[in-house]
Parts: sequence; C-alpha cells; structure tokens
Amino acid sequence: MNHKKLLIVALMLCIGFTTVKAQEFVSAKFTIEDYKNEIQEIELTFNTFYIGISPDGQISFIQPLKRSRSNQWDDFDDNPVHGSRNLGNLNVTYFDNFDRDKAGKIKSIDGITFDYYDSYDIHDKKGRLKSIGKMAVKFNNNFDIHDAQGTLKSIGNIDIKYNNSFDIHEPKGTLKSVGPIKINWYNSFDNSSLRGKIKSIKGNTRNLYVTRVYNRS
Repeated sequence: MNHKKLLIVALMLCIGFTTVKAQEFVSAKFTIEDYKNEIQEIELTFNTFYIGISPDGQISFIQPLKRSRSNQWDDFDDNPVHGSRNLGNLNVTYFDNFDRDKAGKIKSIDGITFDYYDSYDIHDKKGRLKSIGKMAVKFNNNFDIHDAQGTLKSIGNIDIKYNNSFDIHEPKGTLKSVGPIKINWYNSFDNSSLRGKIKSIKGNTRNLYVTRVYNRS
C-alpha cells in the first residue's frame, strides 16, 4: 500500500514539474480595467527577468530581476557580439535585417527565444509575438467567428475566453476567463451606470493572476 502511495505522489510531482517546465515562466499577471474590453497588459516573470506584453502583442518592456542587475564591480564589454546587448546581467539578442519581417525585434533573452508572426502567417497580423520559448502565443483571427479579431487567445496552455453573442446578458467582448480564473462584470441586470465595470475576479494564484487597474483619479 505504501509503495502505491509513493508511486502516486511521484507521478503527481512529475506532472507538476512538466507543467511548470512547459510554461517556462515563473508567474503571469494579466491587467484589466473597468469599462475596457481588452487586456491592458500582460507581465510574464522568468527566472532572471520579466517582460510586459501590450494588447497588440508587442513586447512593451524588459526588466531584469534585482539579482540580475549589473553591479558596479561587473566586467565591462561594449557589445562585442553583433546583434547582442546586455541589460544588467541579461544577454539580449535581436533579429537582423536578413529577417525582414522581424528585423530589430528581440530574438532571445538569456537564451529564451522569441518569435513573431510574419508574411507566411496569412491569417495573423505581422509582427506580433508568436512564441516565447516553447510556448505558442495565439490570437483570435478569421476562423474565430464569435470573438473579436486580434484579441489574445492563449499563451502556452493558458486559454483566454471572452463574453460573446452567446453570453446574452454580459458586456460583449469583455474578458470572461484566463485559465481557471473567472472574471465577472456588472451586466444588464445591474444599474446602467455600472455596466461594463469589473464585479469580481476569482481563482487567482501566486503564479497566475488577473488584477485590475485602480482608478487613478
């Protein structure tokens, strides 16, 4: 009996490790805002850095984690490798002009590769993120007839759903779920002044969470 229990525990640990390994990032944060349909920003944290991804699928910033920032006593080398640049202790490489659709875009950060939709992806907008490491980044396109084209569909195995024509009482196009996280909005049953405002976000964890932009006024 004890052997069976140990085997089950070992299998669960292996499954958990495989899931984290497949995702590659340590945590993912999705930011949404009252009365706005789009995800306002995505922040992915890796072991040595974190990046921001804009609603249009562009990398909006790269930031080393504190332990990766350069120290005053670090060695100095003024970009000895063509197409490479150091950011703190991070090594960032870029696509060159031979990759016409991707020229100037980030190719890798500390060995984690980035790829982008190009001319061969006829149903998707050129220049958007297509993959990070082994994780595919997908957007709704012509084949997704019930969702707004160009909205984020998934990152790795995190599926992203929106309220559409089947959700008759919900504000159309608003974010419905991110993986297991559920987002509820004030809808047609509520006061008209509240419709489109975020009502609740449930299911957040330390590694995957949705947060709202607080009123800046």
